Amino acid sequence: MTNLSTAKKIALWSLTTLLAALFVFVGVLKLTGAEQLVAQFTKFGLPSWFRLLVGVAEIGGAGLLIVPRTTTVGASILGVLMIGCVLLHFKSAEAAESIPALVLIVLLAIAGYARLPHNRIFTSNRSAS
Repeated sequence: MTNLSTAKKIALWSLTTLLAALFVFVGVLKLTGAEQLVAQFTKFGLPSWFRLLVGVAEIGGAGLLIVPRTTTVGASILGVLMIGCVLLHFKSAEAAESIPALVLIVLLAIAGYARLPHNRIFTSNRSAS
């Protein structure tokens, strides 16, 4: 294994761990009824149960991000949630508020793509035996 390959693996693990921690944190806030998030969902006209569903999906997606075999699935689930977030902000004429979600979509795409079975970007250059 080359140093570059090791650096790429460390970068990928760091990215997925940070993304997972972020989504667990925000998911827990949604489940515990953080005032700001309750107000935001209410402003968008979304029911309380939907906030809870999104919180559970964020925590579940974060769990899937951590396991290499399921990272792509977790990134896809969370990416769909973030696309929904972007669309809600655009619908409410708050396009600037969607920038963090757009950044997360890009980071989730990188993490998900890097863990695809056919992807060799983040693997060593050893030939298969």
